[in-house]
Amino acid sequence: MDLLSELAIKIYEPPLSLHRESGRIADTSDPLSVAMLVVDLDTELAMNGIVEFLGNSTGLYASQTVEALERIGCPEDAQVLREILRTAAAGGMTHDAIQDERRGIPEYSVVSFTQLHSSKWREVTAAVQVLSSKLDFSRIGRQAEAWIAQHEGLFRSLLGD
Repeated sequence: MDLLSELAIKIYEPPLSLHRESGRIADTSDPLSVAMLVVDLDTELAMNGIVEFLGNSTGLYASQTVEALERIGCPEDAQVLREILRTAAAGGMTHDAIQDERRGIPEYSVVSFTQLHSSKWREVTAAVQVLSSKLDFSRIGRQAEAWIAQHEGLFRSLLGD
C-alpha cells in the first residue's frame, strides 16, 4: 500500500486522529496537518459533496485546507476552494450557520441537507457545487503523493514503519 493510502486510513484512528481532535490540524506548518486536511477534503467531497464539507467538522478548517492545497502545489485548486468559501459566505452559508440549523436534531439522526435547510440556500448551494466541479482531484492526488514522498521519513515514523 502506498504511503498516501495508508495515511488516508490511519489518520482516522488513534494516535493520529488525536491530532485532529486536539485542534492541532489547524497548524499548516505541520506536514501531518497538511496531509490530513487534503485527505479530509478528498474524503468528504467523495462521500458527501462540497456542502457537507462546509457544514461538517471539516468545514471548521476550510481556510486551512486552502493553505494545505497551496503547500502541496495546487494553487489553482486552492483558488477554487477560496472562491467556494467566498460564495458560500456571501450567501450566508457558513459553517456556523449550517451548524446552528442542526442544533436540536437528535444525535445520529439521518437528515438530508434539503430536509434540514429547505430551500434557504438553494442558489448558493448550486453555485458552490458548480465551483467544486472545477477541483481537479487527479492533480490534487498526484501532488499530495509527491508532497508526502518529500516528507517520507516523517510519515513513516508517524505510521510506525
